[in-house]
Amino acid sequence: MTVIRKNDFLWILIVSTLILLLSSIPNWAGYQAETPDLRFRGIFFDSQDYAVHIATMEAGRQGEWAYQFRFTTESHSRAYIRLFYIFLGHVSQWLGLPSEVAFQIARWLLGFVALLTLYKLMQKVLPDLYWARVGFLLAALGSGLGWLQLIFNWTSGLITPIDFWLIDAYVFFSLSVFPHFMFVTAGMCLALSLWLDFLETTRWRNILWIGLTAILVQMANPIAFAMVDAGLFGATAFSWWRTKSIRQEEIGGLIVIGVAQIPLLAYNFLVLNRDPLWRQFTAQNQTLSPPPDYYLWGLALFWPLAILGGIIAFRTKSNALGAAMFWIISAFLLAYAPFYIQRRFLQNITIPLGMLATTGLINLFEGGSAKCQGILRWRSSLVILFIFLISVSSIQLSLGQAAFLQTHPENLYYPASLDGAIDWLAENARYNDFILASEATSQLLAQKVGLRAYLGHEMETLSYKIKQSKVQSFFGGELPELASDPIKWVVYGPFEKKLNPDFKKPDKLELVYDTPELQIYQVR
Repeated sequence: MTVIRKNDFLWILIVSTLILLLSSIPNWAGYQAETPDLRFRGIFFDSQDYAVHIATMEAGRQGEWAYQFRFTTESHSRAYIRLFYIFLGHVSQWLGLPSEVAFQIARWLLGFVALLTLYKLMQKVLPDLYWARVGFLLAALGSGLGWLQLIFNWTSGLITPIDFWLIDAYVFFSLSVFPHFMFVTAGMCLALSLWLDFLETTRWRNILWIGLTAILVQMANPIAFAMVDAGLFGATAFSWWRTKSIRQEEIGGLIVIGVAQIPLLAYNFLVLNRDPLWRQFTAQNQTLSPPPDYYLWGLALFWPLAILGGIIAFRTKSNALGAAMFWIISAFLLAYAPFYIQRRFLQNITIPLGMLATTGLINLFEGGSAKCQGILRWRSSLVILFIFLISVSSIQLSLGQAAFLQTHPENLYYPASLDGAIDWLAENARYNDFILASEATSQLLAQKVGLRAYLGHEMETLSYKIKQSKVQSFFGGELPELASDPIKWVVYGPFEKKLNPDFKKPDKLELVYDTPELQIYQVR
């Protein structure tokens, strides 16, 4: 395995800290922009999934290990999924930390680990220290030309550039938002590094570590390791091609790694496809790919150099570059396969693209085409310029969101009048009580108090569209019977008043908390 020397470790520590600081600017700006009347929800993007993750952590804090939906009322079996956030909830309880504080600490700590393992992988792929650092920066900060799409309005209809919403694909984006992405990133980089080392040394302890890593990654994301599997096979295929021999050790290693993943894959498949309610969730959990041109724009500056790197991979028969090619090809094939979760297969796609793109840069500056010494004198300046250009969308994501938060978007802020209701429910409601409220209020109370909700998330709420309509009808006075078992509390506050400013409570509701801005009712 590649060892990071003291000075080298200092470099990656400083650079990783700067990257994490850049990723944290929007959240800091969000809290800084709070007013006496508005509170920041705690995250600058995807507040819906943030509410799910924090609510899952609250379940862990209560001692649970199996997961139940937090945003639907149908009775259903518990399942051992979302274990990353359940375990993080247990950790936050052990340390006496609020869930949201533990969430951000985990994002930073796992961010450091992920960036370190990414750097070690790049050193394995690109032994020259300068180019390993370039590859690291391309993978960690690289994005697309979404900013250019926005300037010239080169988008088709309702879909905005993927640079600014497809979290999974970009290391920096995922680093900025959710800690489980960094856990998965670290596992993917570590496993690929260990396998590349195994192809050189045939140390079987590497196989054991890869198998364990695969299982841990599956607990956070059941499908992410499939792309690593493709990379492992690609590296092996290129090794066989180069040496013109198939070694039994490598076949055995692949079999062991594959077998290690079967139990959790089978368990997740059975849970998500056999149980009727979990199957309904699977059908709702659709993350389909945008048109292909969005991927061309969203990774635009990678493509020319990555193609050049792919050509070099075939010339050199490099194990590492073979892994990158198989990873990329498999990811995009699966991104248009007949699955509901197409774009989830693109997680961390900037990592293999960074490997190939850096190889392309090396060829341009140091290969046979770089005989002119003039271009070598400008190497550092041109490489820095390229790194900047490929990082513009990442920089815009951070600084642009920080500026956007100053406008107090409704999906990222909530009225301060809800603070009193949060405190009252935390004191008087029982954990796992159900609430009936608007989607925005339900998400907030699940996040802050750990309550479960009738409506709250387009994927976690079964029959979401139907329930959304029923909630509107209830606050409009047309469906009073909705406030019944298992619902224990009804909240009527700022978000509900937008559904109906003149709500008339059904007789079965008892007023238990009353302020000019918000009322809480208990279902008799």
